[in-house]
Amino acid sequence: MKGGVGKTTCAVNLATRLARDHGKRVLLVDFDSQTNASLSVMSESAWDKWSAEHGTMADVLEVRGRKERGEPRKLADCIIHNVLPEVPGLDLIPSHLALTFIDLDLAARPGRERIFARKIAKVRDEYDVILCDCPPNLMTATQNALYASDAYLIPMQPDYLSTLGLRLLQDRLGYLKRELEFKITCLGVIFTRVRAWIRYHAETMERLRTDKEFKRLHFFETVIPENIKLAEAPMEAKPIELHDSSASGAEAFRALTREVVARLG
Repeated sequence: MKGGVGKTTCAVNLATRLARDHGKRVLLVDFDSQTNASLSVMSESAWDKWSAEHGTMADVLEVRGRKERGEPRKLADCIIHNVLPEVPGLDLIPSHLALTFIDLDLAARPGRERIFARKIAKVRDEYDVILCDCPPNLMTATQNALYASDAYLIPMQPDYLSTLGLRLLQDRLGYLKRELEFKITCLGVIFTRVRAWIRYHAETMERLRTDKEFKRLHFFETVIPENIKLAEAPMEAKPIELHDSSASGAEAFRALTREVVARLG
């Protein structure tokens, strides 16, 4: 429920490490109209070409394709297989700017929060893990991701505003689960953009891990540091491992992915 906390960074780098280190068949799905996850693994020109010739999440969620072609594209047609040649097994469904107004476009659509769940079912068995990168809200795009998912991850900075966002997220998710009648569990909370030299960050992480209000949440031991290399990597359309494998951010995601795999069982 807050921007700039590393949701896209976590989604892209976890997807990369799951495929590269653990041999998983991974599908990364970009639900955010800003297309940051897409442009973290492919160039803008490649995204432009794919969007024009194939399809994106705007087609999957039927906010673009139906108007232009009379019928929506199939989800399978929108998947970019092996989006990074260096990371076999990592596929992508890119996002599109047309998702900006998805809530207005689908306002009158019955079952609008179930569109993705219905379509992803046709390819679900082809993957070990499907990771959805969501916008910082609980509107239609995020509801589609949640409705189709078994579990969710919460990246958050160890600061005051993010703590408020965590509390609000848990409250709103409880409401959505009741109203939309679906089941989903929290896989855990990931502390991101952590500055080891700031005592307030350490104190906040310790307080949240012991706070009775969040006692049912799992907090991952690995934290993602504030790291300039993590910020630079998307400029090359690469995850941190391919940009600079020696960076502290790269090592953090190796460790975090091992924890996530253990949590997935």
